[in-house]
Amino acid sequence: RRRGETDKILYKTETTLRIKLCPVRRCGKYNDRKIFLTCREMKMEYLFKSVIPKMRENIIPKIEIYRNEILFGVCAFILAYIIMILIKKARSNYPPGPMGLPIVGYLPFISENLHMDFTELGKKYGDVFSVKLGSQNIVVLHGTEVIKEAFNKPEFLGRPPLSSLEALNPYSPFFGYDFHAWKEQRRFVVQSMKDLGLGKTKIEEDVMDEVNHFVKVLKSHNGQPTDVKKPLSPSMSNNISALVFGKRYDYDNPDRQLLDETLDETNEFVSQISLDFLFPWIRYIPFVARNLNIQRSFTAIKKLDKFFRQEIDAHAKSLDPGHVRDFIDRYLLEIEAQKEKNPQTTFHYDMLLSSVLDIFGAGSETVRTSILWFIYCVAAFPDTQKKVQQEIMEVLGSERNPEFQDLKSMPYTHAVMLEIMRWRSIVPLNLLHYTLGASTVGGYDIPKGIIVIANFWNAHHDPRYWNEPEEFKPERFLSKDGKSVVKSSNYMPFSTGRRACPGESMAYIEMFLYFTSILQKFDVAFPPEQKVDFAGKLAVTLRLEPYLVRFIPRN
Repeated sequence: RRRGETDKILYKTETTLRIKLCPVRRCGKYNDRKIFLTCREMKMEYLFKSVIPKMRENIIPKIEIYRNEILFGVCAFILAYIIMILIKKARSNYPPGPMGLPIVGYLPFISENLHMDFTELGKKYGDVFSVKLGSQNIVVLHGTEVIKEAFNKPEFLGRPPLSSLEALNPYSPFFGYDFHAWKEQRRFVVQSMKDLGLGKTKIEEDVMDEVNHFVKVLKSHNGQPTDVKKPLSPSMSNNISALVFGKRYDYDNPDRQLLDETLDETNEFVSQISLDFLFPWIRYIPFVARNLNIQRSFTAIKKLDKFFRQEIDAHAKSLDPGHVRDFIDRYLLEIEAQKEKNPQTTFHYDMLLSSVLDIFGAGSETVRTSILWFIYCVAAFPDTQKKVQQEIMEVLGSERNPEFQDLKSMPYTHAVMLEIMRWRSIVPLNLLHYTLGASTVGGYDIPKGIIVIANFWNAHHDPRYWNEPEEFKPERFLSKDGKSVVKSSNYMPFSTGRRACPGESMAYIEMFLYFTSILQKFDVAFPPEQKVDFAGKLAVTLRLEPYLVRFIPRN
């Protein structure tokens, strides 16, 4: 029958099922397709010819007749749900929070900048509150004291299953929920970084070598507006490459470009609070998975997987126990050592692969985002930039490369770095924690199996801890005489507790060397016509749009 004579919903259902069931997609009219139908499909054909017409004749009219009763039933269900939640909360010592709706919870009322929404909810419900997003029960830590209280308790050290993140990197030692693996792998990574030169001159020399390459690229633009993210991305991942692979790649190297493109694509689509995390079943719906970019993330991860496997296999073939070159060498030797003494070890090939992916993903993304914020902020605050440059000239001059030990002699530069990381809070919400057992925080009972989020954005913008928190004021980190840096106990850019970032020391080295080298060689400014929005967009880090910046060589 004609479409105008058919109920729209039934028409779409019938048409969609027919197309899906037809084994030959490009055949002619529907009647010509019957010769291809299997037994199962013939039954479906019966459904279309017999059952659906009966639905039109019998069920649809009854729905119309009982429409008011159905509406009443739905409203009664919602009311019963609300009453049940209220009674449950009244009888327990669970943190308070907004009500939300059945199935979706509070999800319809949040924006893409979740840290700002949590900050507003915290003003109403206090330093510890709860919120249901989709199918996930979440406890949000809003104040510094409760964040430190929770993250120093062993019950709060877990990681939740993260749906697509878990599927993308199933053995992830740092983002996965295997607590035993995390303890072993973290200990090994921290020790490996020390053995490979962290805290010594080796890593600092490698980073400074990469900084000099980056500065040359900026000089080649001759002060013209530049998307600094493009050369900064390969430069950042080269620092990780030197640590993990024992080598750097030229910016135009095909392997280098593949690595950066896939890392960018993965970081763009991966988010902690994603729809497939809030509704785990949603990723099994094909068209939804495509729209959520889950498939694109899988494709990117497969490319990275292939690239990393090639590097690991090449290292395995040339491995010399007497000459350890990099992180992969150390890990391969540890795998062999653990085989003999610990059959239940978490050290194996797939864990190495996942560890490399974690190190690249976390190590390059967070530091790159931090340095981008440094550049954008000094471009937006030229007076601050001039003061930093004056201090650089006093300590380094115009030619000497900075060394990390110079940080102690450059309090204003240090204070500017600290203030940028407070003012913009590069990671506004911590990587999700998960309660491994029942515990308490802030006087509230927290059951086992609850997702816990610390709102570092609020901790860094809370007027209880900071004077004029929305203002950019590097002086807040200086002593009264301006000769030394004074850190606040409320300052946590790399998280806190045992789950704090293991790469914090490496990150500070990179940020200081890049920041001082850029301002030593260039005046940094936005093009006059460019408008900049500093609100940012929340992913895992707080990202900005790739703005154009002028790097004008200094005399």
